[in-house]
Amino acid sequence: MQNEIVFKNIFGEDERLSLDEVLSVAFNADCMELLSALPDKCIDLAIVDPPYGIRADSFKNMNSKSDPAYESVAERSRKARTRFSGRGKLKNRILNIADTSWDITPPQKEYFDALFRVSKNQIIWGGNYFNLPPTRCFVMWDKRQPWPNFSQAEYAWTSFDKPSKVFAMSNCMTGKIHPTQKPVKLYEFLLEQFGKRGELILDTHLGSGSSRIAAMNLGFRFIGTEKDEFYFSEEEKRWYGMPTETEKETGEKQMYLFDEDEEGGMK
Repeated sequence: MQNEIVFKNIFGEDERLSLDEVLSVAFNADCMELLSALPDKCIDLAIVDPPYGIRADSFKNMNSKSDPAYESVAERSRKARTRFSGRGKLKNRILNIADTSWDITPPQKEYFDALFRVSKNQIIWGGNYFNLPPTRCFVMWDKRQPWPNFSQAEYAWTSFDKPSKVFAMSNCMTGKIHPTQKPVKLYEFLLEQFGKRGELILDTHLGSGSSRIAAMNLGFRFIGTEKDEFYFSEEEKRWYGMPTETEKETGEKQMYLFDEDEEGGMK
């Protein structure tokens, strides 16, 4: 079959993919396996959210990592959740049950070399943590975060020569299936600003699958990989409209805690 590639999933089994026939597909695979198999510049736009290497499982807020008082992101989140318990503020318990060890090590140079080789353009969340070229165009997600001990915004590096963009939308939601889950509307904003309907999108770190849902909603073709077996399973259940294990564990469905206006901000 023309433009067919073969690569291994996490179980060592062959996955076959025809680039000419892709609509929306996700694989439980190491992204490097897929990237190694993809031809040059076959992806129109890569929108990725790789590990930042800030150690979500042991990252201490503003302290030195050698500091014995160094406190993890998960631990800070649990403390905040306890503080606001009973007030309907932080109901989601994903950081209590999720594995966050994936965030210990950032991607190596080989990942970025491969990503730039296979894609025509890139949007990279957490670009402030990586050694990327200077860019005129970055995206800032204003998270409308009401709690001062949490990050107020997130930064994405882009390869585009355009004015920078700001997207405002609260990230306060229940029923998350991934600790760094981003809203579907955020990815829809990126696709509307930087993509063209029918283009092929790549997400190498699929996580909760918000990027995949946004691509389907707006008529983009899509390829995604997720290395973690649990998160991949949760993403597939979300994609097919099935109850996730996170929903069963917490008893909470995915729902934003604040209403959104037409621009994606909070009312």
